[in-house]
Amino acid sequence: MNAESIDAAVERYESGDTWRDDDEVVQVRVKRPLDKVIPVRLDSRAWETLRREASKKGIGPTTLARMWLLERLQATAGAGR
Repeated sequence: MNAESIDAAVERYESGDTWRDDDEVVQVRVKRPLDKVIPVRLDSRAWETLRREASKKGIGPTTLARMWLLERLQATAGAGR
């Protein structure tokens, strides 16, 4: 998109004309929301280790902790079959 077409789109949206017949319809899959929270206590050393490992992966420490927890739960469920 060039600057001129962007300006035209902005004008169209601002005028309230947000849908055109030639607009593309895109299906979006929405993940179900996470609705349970569990507090986990860590000492400073463990927290820093978790934070450092998460940073290496480019994610937040709570995301990494959740990933590790889910991996362990899946492994446990698989071993119990």
